[in-house]
Amino acid sequence: MHDDPPDGGPRDLKRTLARLERQARERTAKNAPDASTAPATSPRGRPARRTSNGTPGPKVIAEANARLERFLRERGVEQFELFPSAEYPTPLTRLPLFPPIQRSTARELAAASDWITLESRWDGGGVYKAGPALTVYDEDTLFGLMNMRQQGMTGPADRLPIAAPPTIAVSGLAPGNAVRVHALYCLVSQLETVIQGYTPPRGWGGRAIAKRRESMDNLAAITLKFQKPKGGDAFHGKPVQLLFIEYVATAEDACYYVQFHPLVSQWLEEYRTFLDFDIRRQLSPLGKAMHRSLASQRSNQTFSIPLTEFFASIGAFGELRDRKREAITQLERLKELLFLEQFTITGTGRRTPWILAVTFVQRR
Repeated sequence: MHDDPPDGGPRDLKRTLARLERQARERTAKNAPDASTAPATSPRGRPARRTSNGTPGPKVIAEANARLERFLRERGVEQFELFPSAEYPTPLTRLPLFPPIQRSTARELAAASDWITLESRWDGGGVYKAGPALTVYDEDTLFGLMNMRQQGMTGPADRLPIAAPPTIAVSGLAPGNAVRVHALYCLVSQLETVIQGYTPPRGWGGRAIAKRRESMDNLAAITLKFQKPKGGDAFHGKPVQLLFIEYVATAEDACYYVQFHPLVSQWLEEYRTFLDFDIRRQLSPLGKAMHRSLASQRSNQTFSIPLTEFFASIGAFGELRDRKREAITQLERLKELLFLEQFTITGTGRRTPWILAVTFVQRR
């Protein structure tokens, strides 16, 4: 964890969020409607979401954002508008960072070495990962957070709400040089709704919230090293974290401040692939990994690759024949969802390798 800035930063954010939550609860108790009043409904016809402790989440977030704006003005950090539109960093689409495997298997792989090599024919010289085990579930978390970005900030890296880590300083980007980052506030229950596409009538249970919080913690603990980072020469061979978080926990939920690494923020603006969350929600973990990788190739009408290389690039471990069988089912689903026009897998898998070839539905 980084040292707190002398006049603000993580501790200030924690105190502010705690005060906002307390004030919101007091207002809720004071203005509580009669028990016979029917709950509001969402556009989907479901009861409007309130946080587990009765706090109106959107109001907490709005006030937290207002406080953040004052904080940034005081520290000379400029803001710019963000218009998130399902962007995902292209450099992450073709790496086996989020394999479609069970958490237990991922943990066994993570324990094998301090630094794990992420091999892909697109990695530009080598990518290495250290930290907790990750799966497609964690990629859902990351993609959900990217969909929820609210704040764009540019200013001296050491004056951001979460100050620059040492790797940014040694890269020549801090303390005086301005960096550009994306950030957001969210409740974990709001993040879960973005990922799942709906809110249960009684809200998200404690187990769902706990799992998503663990996933956010895992993402914040991951470190990557790129030998040739796309558009980020200053980070050549240096540790890069995907995001940084601070939060105020309640008994059943937590309000997070999330700030993306400057390199990740740059990718979201310049080197990005657009993923369709509606399609993603209707796929298996393997299907999600395949969809994410194939989406990065949609600038071409057609794309082909040896099936073994394709599976390696998304971390689809296991018996090749079994994976092929499941892949065909998911490719058929991608046709039904109008992502693919057609696909073929040729070869025998013995003397001649299996080759996957796809034709994309052309976007209008």
